[in-house]
Amino acid sequence: MTLRQRFAAVLAVCLLGMASLAQAAQDPRQLVQDTVERMTTLIDENRDRLNQDPAYARELVREELVPLVDFKRITRMVMGDYFGDASREQKYRFLDVFKNSLINTYASGVTMYQGQKIEVLPMREEDRKGNYARVRVQGTTEDGKVIPVYFTLFQDGDQWKVINVFVNGLDLRAVYQAQFAQSMQQYGDMDQAIDNWSAENADVEEKVNVEGAPQGGQ
Repeated sequence: MTLRQRFAAVLAVCLLGMASLAQAAQDPRQLVQDTVERMTTLIDENRDRLNQDPAYARELVREELVPLVDFKRITRMVMGDYFGDASREQKYRFLDVFKNSLINTYASGVTMYQGQKIEVLPMREEDRKGNYARVRVQGTTEDGKVIPVYFTLFQDGDQWKVINVFVNGLDLRAVYQAQFAQSMQQYGDMDQAIDNWSAENADVEEKVNVEGAPQGGQ
């Protein structure tokens, strides 16, 4: 398994494992712990079908990812300075394109989970401020490298939803924001930038320094 595959496996499983955070507000850390265990079991039990049926993998990711992520808030952040210039139709179209792109990206990585260690770390006092929380997760590759994954969550009413992810120090929201800005500069047209969007084009895996990942927790 390549470094890119190990990264995809850890990130996809961690993201999927947090789907229950969209439920009634509880302790974020315990919810993550419970759902990581549930999702890794689900992947193991359905591995043959997931390998043979890409449509089922996308269905699984859609069911777990969509309730988890605050796509409206993230869409605004990714579009950045261009959000105000976009029409209502363009904003919602990009939301759908962005969501489907992430679903396809993570669906391709689900079956790469092969029992890698995933540890949800205890929350510290500074990890929760008002309606915001940070949940720290560590994924360990087969050769012992530790990849820290931090989730930033926002509590809206009685629901927790993810608004950003940091992987080994890399701010994924900033990566996608830079990609959108680059597309706008390249095409000079909002509709073309949206039509040509793909989360895979951000080359997130290439930006994550897995080789330099720390060997212990932070």
